[in-house]
Amino acid sequence: MTRQYSALVDADVKQLLNVIADKSTPPQAYQGTMTQLGKRLGSAMLAALENQHQRAYLVATVEDADFLSLGVLKQLETQIDSVGFACFWNQRTTLFDLNALAVAPILKQYQEPANQVDTLIVVKSIISGGCVVKTNLQNLIQTISPQRIFIAAPVLYHSAEAALRQVFSPDISQKFEFFYFAIDDERTDQGEVLPGVGGIIYDRLGFDGQEGKNSYTPAIVKQRRQQFLDRRKVNA
Repeated sequence: MTRQYSALVDADVKQLLNVIADKSTPPQAYQGTMTQLGKRLGSAMLAALENQHQRAYLVATVEDADFLSLGVLKQLETQIDSVGFACFWNQRTTLFDLNALAVAPILKQYQEPANQVDTLIVVKSIISGGCVVKTNLQNLIQTISPQRIFIAAPVLYHSAEAALRQVFSPDISQKFEFFYFAIDDERTDQGEVLPGVGGIIYDRLGFDGQEGKNSYTPAIVKQRRQQFLDRRKVNA
């Protein structure tokens, strides 16, 4: 087993990665650590963006919305004028993300208006095969034509980037820019990346499996949906 760290990693990030890899870390501490990792990813993406006046759009899965994605969003909003948000509830056929060619159907979604998006940002706690990222991206690029596409996760499986690029046409994949802290090259027969994020992400975050996370409405979705409705009332 070999873990390679990216240039974005310092001693603090390594410690955060160790916390999520530790199977004894309780859900609440795990959630907080994911939020901190999200903030660090957000800082890295801000450094790569050209200016604060652009329009960014952040895409999350339901299990990551209140934790990793919230950290990214909070950091982006410190400098970017406009950040839209979408959340997807995916139904995966396996517990682990094994194959970018696999399908992870979208059961429901929260999607804010996405007009003239400069940078589309897709965030995931771990990318192994990439089926969830692929499914959500394919859904969005039917209506969004960003100049850049950021794909961000604390941990990638070593073949994940190549697998994702292969399932999109060159005019789309050439826009991809990956942000990550660690690449792992070992995966169990059941599909768990080692050390990865310490197991099944739903369980680590405190959800009752896939059914539990798909019955959950993130606080960030409730908050932003209410803000959007309030703005519509004011402008009516």
